[in-house]
Amino acid sequence: MEKIFNPDSLVVIGVSEHPDNLARNIVINLVDFGWPGELYLLGRKGGECCGYPILTDYAELPENLDLAVILTPAATVPQVMHRCIERGIRRMVIESGGFSELSEEGRRLEEEIARIAAENGVRFVGPNGISIVNRHNGLCLPFMPLAPDEVLPGALSVISQSGGLALTYIGCGRAERVGVAKVISMGNKTNLDEIDYLNFLAVDPETEVIGLYLESIAKGQDFLAAVRDCPKPVILHKANTSEQSREIAKSHTAALAVDDEVVEAACRRVGICRVNSFADFINAAKAFALPPLKGDRLMVLSRSGGHAVVTADAAGAAGFQLPPLGAEFAALIAEHFRAAVIRLNNPLDLGDIFDIDFYVTILERSLQREDIDGVVFNHVFQTRTELEATRRLVGRIEELSCKYDKPVALTLFASREAIGKVMAGSSFPVFSEPLLAVEALARSRARASYLLGCELPAPALPGIAVVDSASRNLFNEWLAAAASREDRTLFIDQALQIMSEYGLPTAPFALARHPHEVLELGNEFGCPLVLKVVAEGLSHKSDVGGVLTGIKDLRILEDVYPMLFERFSENPGFCGVLVQKEVENSIEMITGARRDESFGEVFLLGLGGIYAEIFKDVRLEPGPLDRKVVDEMVACLRGRKILAGARGRAGIDLAVVYRIMSGLQALLNDFPAISEVEINPLVFDANGRGVIVDARIIAGNMD
Repeated sequence: MEKIFNPDSLVVIGVSEHPDNLARNIVINLVDFGWPGELYLLGRKGGECCGYPILTDYAELPENLDLAVILTPAATVPQVMHRCIERGIRRMVIESGGFSELSEEGRRLEEEIARIAAENGVRFVGPNGISIVNRHNGLCLPFMPLAPDEVLPGALSVISQSGGLALTYIGCGRAERVGVAKVISMGNKTNLDEIDYLNFLAVDPETEVIGLYLESIAKGQDFLAAVRDCPKPVILHKANTSEQSREIAKSHTAALAVDDEVVEAACRRVGICRVNSFADFINAAKAFALPPLKGDRLMVLSRSGGHAVVTADAAGAAGFQLPPLGAEFAALIAEHFRAAVIRLNNPLDLGDIFDIDFYVTILERSLQREDIDGVVFNHVFQTRTELEATRRLVGRIEELSCKYDKPVALTLFASREAIGKVMAGSSFPVFSEPLLAVEALARSRARASYLLGCELPAPALPGIAVVDSASRNLFNEWLAAAASREDRTLFIDQALQIMSEYGLPTAPFALARHPHEVLELGNEFGCPLVLKVVAEGLSHKSDVGGVLTGIKDLRILEDVYPMLFERFSENPGFCGVLVQKEVENSIEMITGARRDESFGEVFLLGLGGIYAEIFKDVRLEPGPLDRKVVDEMVACLRGRKILAGARGRAGIDLAVVYRIMSGLQALLNDFPAISEVEINPLVFDANGRGVIVDARIIAGNMD
């Protein structure tokens, strides 16, 4: 990877003298950006470009060049790769399109170049992308002309699955004075993907913040591991999240959409900053260019009272605190007021102080306070009279923010031209309005909180009962049988039996295969009871009258159970009637787990019943789980106050939830044939005791 971004020598293949030749633009970019290495050009017809001869024979190239940049028709790329390999070139950038994103023939070509690379130790960028930029050494390889003043140097590196969006981030960054270190257009990411680039940028000395635009995440677990090991903030703009975007994404970069709720959960788990727009992306980059915000306490300094009020509203909505000034600090400020017409408080209105240089003293005193974690500074200035003073102020703000290792989110209010003059030559982040400044600080706070949480040991979930080999063999037989059925679902008695064997609390149950067994079980369990028909293909039993509830005594049981046998026993898939003790229902929850093709094990926890179906009050988390993760899942539910106990009612026993989630984790670990498990409902009584009432286990691939 090092020689891809920092080559000492390279060849551009596909160059001609024709003015429409795209490879010419690569050469022009290298010259304009001042790349200092050895440059060779290769084309079919020869000639000259930018003062360099266009060679026509691979034999004319020196051996072992660091990098080959290929822009030739897709069908020619395999042969070009072979010729490069013969000359000792093992690093390539393939910008050509026409591979899997276009057609079946293109897919076969892409498989061929992947095979060539694997067999010969080649690593390559692309295909079907605009390639890479290293702004700090002049390596600029896109096939469209760029100007150096359009690509500001900086500390943000961008990994993009779209070449067009890579250029958009460059443009947005330039408009907001956010410079880049590396820009990577991955294209189809056939050989090198976001994981490879993440690992490289994690140790790249010129990169301080990493941003990604992705339409697909094929190796979710590896991706999360790479982010978890990366010491730098990671921003993700994940697209292709809807049915409407999937078809264009397939044709665009052969991307396959990943369940966006899983992506969102994965981002939370490893501290990724998820954004949904270009503006949010750049705002997050600004946030991480400042020192981290390590708490909730802000000082708001504003030259306008109105701006101060707007900032206070935004801070309150984001959960920030505004500590009072204190008598000594207020007295210092009051000495510089011309009239006692402004109340001294936090937020602090500086509108009556016209000594801009004194603002520096106020800022430094604010940053020195132990009860202040960061500052929002709103500065309105006059272009004709305060330009130089404002330029000095910005310089001192940057120095003090660095000195005290606290963020100062600066908003400037003047004409765009005036702000441009003030900030000329400065890379210090500036925000256009208080809301954006507060949002940036909130992202910084979230990052700091995540890092702090990583330092704290997480308590493990409770252990689960060990299941003997005979039971495991039986359960695997059940799963194999379920896999052969259309719905791939275990019968409810089997699912509950597995839960019980793992020591998970279940309402007393048994399967009555014959009518006379129902009364025997009724006598054993006692009323009230629930009866559920167990039959193949009958997943929604209540819809067809296959569930009877509220059986309060044995006389009622004797009256009603025969109808279930009469109605369903002739069905070919009929197994019997589940007799189950009906339990008190105060709170219902839903829990579950499934295997995601990209991210592996994913767990669900939420309120059951209508809360799950209508309000979707559920939380997803990728595995593995521990008590801290489960606590966070519960705390993030909108109905958390119900679970904690409300209006004199008992809440849930969290120990039961820990046990259930631990059991789900064990099931997926012990039985690779399980693709999905759902417990719905998990019922808690008025005393907070919880039991499993219904469960579903779906078999996956038995290979």
